[in-house]
Amino acid sequence: MIQDDLYSRAEHQAEPSSAPLAQSGMDQPSVYIVLLNWNGWQDTLECISSLDSMEYKNWHAVVVDNGSTDDSVERLKEACPEVTILETHKNLGFAAGNNVGIRLALKSRADYVFVLNNDTTVFPDTISAFVGFAEKHPTAALMGPRIDRRNPQREWPIRRKLDLLTQLCTFTALRRIVTRIPVIRGVFYCTGSRPSVVQFLAGSALFFRATAFEKVGLFDESTFLDFEELIMAEKVRRGGLSAYFVPPARIWHKGSASAAKLRAKRYIENAKSEEYFFSQYVRLSPLGRSIVRLVRFSTFGARALRYRNYREHFAEFMDALLSNHSINVG
Repeated sequence: MIQDDLYSRAEHQAEPSSAPLAQSGMDQPSVYIVLLNWNGWQDTLECISSLDSMEYKNWHAVVVDNGSTDDSVERLKEACPEVTILETHKNLGFAAGNNVGIRLALKSRADYVFVLNNDTTVFPDTISAFVGFAEKHPTAALMGPRIDRRNPQREWPIRRKLDLLTQLCTFTALRRIVTRIPVIRGVFYCTGSRPSVVQFLAGSALFFRATAFEKVGLFDESTFLDFEELIMAEKVRRGGLSAYFVPPARIWHKGSASAAKLRAKRYIENAKSEEYFFSQYVRLSPLGRSIVRLVRFSTFGARALRYRNYREHFAEFMDALLSNHSINVG
């Protein structure tokens, strides 16, 4: 497979630095932090800088450059020569790109793998909080932090099973109303200060027990962008394991720095991933799917009235919206 070939080349590149950013504290569980970079070396350097301030010591950073077309690789190598940089040489998307780093982490016998957006920064106790919780909760396979950002409700963990009502109230414009009413908000989201089992976590920061990958597999590479975290949460539950919100662990997230550059393309990829998710993982009734598609069509149509970029890609959007076949990128 192409991903395996890319991983083999990337692994060979990593050999001169077999223990990137290794710290003291080898009695602690090993944590590998996977950062996916796509034309965003400035954000990646800020993230790595925040990692240097962590109180947890036994961690290793792996940057996967996902086919950047700028000078990201040169910049990162110059600024952080001790960091392992894996080059895919093409944009594989979120799932396949992160899988390159995860495979290296597993080969290196990581105990935990932290898949972290490059446009985030961590706090000194972020990893300590995750590891401390995970060591006491052996069924916790997937964990997410409290995410601080200018609009934090966009990344609140979802506590309710994903049916039509949850889909409409958490993934459409109705979310703006739901998040403002505490009683209703509590039905759909986890916002408290205590750890709790959840249905879905935000994809900007996903902390995995490494052994979970052996049981449920890596990210599903059939999607290019979006819904990866929902798919992984479903895989975790199917494997008899649990996803947890761990609020003592915190990060700061700037918010979709790379994806924001894609505009209409981002929305189209989201629609493709949603179609795949509902066809392979969570089934809605035909009426439910029709309602979700109608909402998505109305949202794209409203944007098309305002923005030329959306009008130019309208036909491509309709093809994605009406597609019933699975996606296989790369």
